[in-house]
Amino acid sequence: MLSFLQGTLKECYPEYVVVEIMGIGFQILIPASFYFQLPLPGNTVTIYTYLYVRDDGLYLYGFRSNEERDFFKLLLGVTGIGPRVALAALGHLSPNQISAAIAEEDLSTLTGVPGIGNKTAKRLVYELKEKINTWVKKDGVLPGVEGINPVEWNDVQQALVALGYSTGEVEKVKKALAAEEAEGVEVLFKKALALLAQR
Repeated sequence: MLSFLQGTLKECYPEYVVVEIMGIGFQILIPASFYFQLPLPGNTVTIYTYLYVRDDGLYLYGFRSNEERDFFKLLLGVTGIGPRVALAALGHLSPNQISAAIAEEDLSTLTGVPGIGNKTAKRLVYELKEKINTWVKKDGVLPGVEGINPVEWNDVQQALVALGYSTGEVEKVKKALAAEEAEGVEVLFKKALALLAQR
């Protein structure tokens, strides 16, 4: 099994990247949130991978860390959750946020992910609530950590409202980004726009 790939980032999109290794280009599907963490094309990048085998082909999924990849595999173990939905979940919410939503049975947060309806959200809670506790202890995830700088978020909120987004939409995005580390107004604004574009 491919554990990780390290090579030159040739192409970079919110849905996938292309990494060149010894003259071979690997197309890797990624969570949308990972896109903002990547360097510019031409730089060296390390991506932790998961190879998914289907009747119609092989699909390579990539993540920023071992922990995120393991969480992706945890989501795949839930009945009715395929790689597309699992990837969408990690594109909208961090493992911390998903863990917290499952632990608190917060269905509204889970159903905010495209592809996850009320029944699927309930199944996530039912099948993963006990496993989440084990996973948190193993990988040190701390659900509910607030990382957004309130001053920076105020600037982002004003910009989003000026673009025509409602305060309700902005609040939902703030909740989805609650566990993000402080990275500056520009990065936060780009992440918020990406999430709003997917809603």
